[in-house]
Amino acid sequence: MKAVLDFVPRLAFFAAAPFLLVFAAELFPVTGALVQVGIALVAFFAGEALRRVSSRSRVVARLLSGQLEFDAYYRAHRPHPFLYYVFYPLLFPYWLSNPEARREFLLFKGYTLASFALLVVSLVAQYAQYFQPELKVADFLPIAAGTLLAEAVVVLMFLMPLVTSVVHFHLARAPGRLAALLAVAFVSVAVAVVRVERRRDPIVSFATRIRVGLRTKAKPAAAEHAQATALHAAWRALPKEKKDVDSDGKIEGDVLDAAHLALATFYKNDEAHAFDLWYSRTAKSAVMVVYFEARRSHPPIWLAMNGMGALTHDSRQLPTGAFLAMKKATQ
Repeated sequence: MKAVLDFVPRLAFFAAAPFLLVFAAELFPVTGALVQVGIALVAFFAGEALRRVSSRSRVVARLLSGQLEFDAYYRAHRPHPFLYYVFYPLLFPYWLSNPEARREFLLFKGYTLASFALLVVSLVAQYAQYFQPELKVADFLPIAAGTLLAEAVVVLMFLMPLVTSVVHFHLARAPGRLAALLAVAFVSVAVAVVRVERRRDPIVSFATRIRVGLRTKAKPAAAEHAQATALHAAWRALPKEKKDVDSDGKIEGDVLDAAHLALATFYKNDEAHAFDLWYSRTAKSAVMVVYFEARRSHPPIWLAMNGMGALTHDSRQLPTGAFLAMKKATQ
């Protein structure tokens, strides 16, 4: 019974965590954390082989010192109960006061710092590629800090429960249960990937959402010009039979591609693809709206154009319920 009570929550975690991790990876750059999960597990399973290789070369021993220490620690200290690692982020005062807990934390901290290093390199590249010239370092730093915090939370919440569960069942010589956990994790990832691919709208990352607002605010005239150019391009590409317009007014296909291409003359490519198109036609008039969905405490970014080519930011010129329809169309 005790073994079952231990296995069931682990199984539930392996069913949910990989699923959530796929969506987290869409919102935040957590590749470093995923790489470290792989490094930790490979190092543990290949512990004996790593020790043989390191014994023949000081260079290899130095390079593999962290992996060997991780392997040696868990072979000498069985992992704590599963819930300890699930709630690990909430137990940070305990890490500081207990020497053994602090040692385990430092083992994972090494992996966390390594993933942070990968993330920092990525962020520097992102600044050069996605922020300049409209956005400055002051705009970049809060986004970078938020990304680093999210990455750290993902490492602590996912890395430790996943890795220590694998270690637990490997040391307990329970290959059947370990295989069951890994199989459930594989299915969870597969389901999440399918869900992501079938989404009507792609998931827009945290950094992209912030940059769209900042870039629009930094150069409002240039932003509006790009939005107007996108509307003109989309209207020209709109076929007479309106085959790219869905029943709820959302525009997709070649028409949306034409709008994104025009938006990319000012916005970065990922920012341009965060915009949507919406179309409404009545007996008297037609209107098309290019818009970026509203976020908490931030109004939507939008521009509308009627069939005569007149542009407006006046919401009174839109059909009743237009913003609600646009919101539903992005879900």
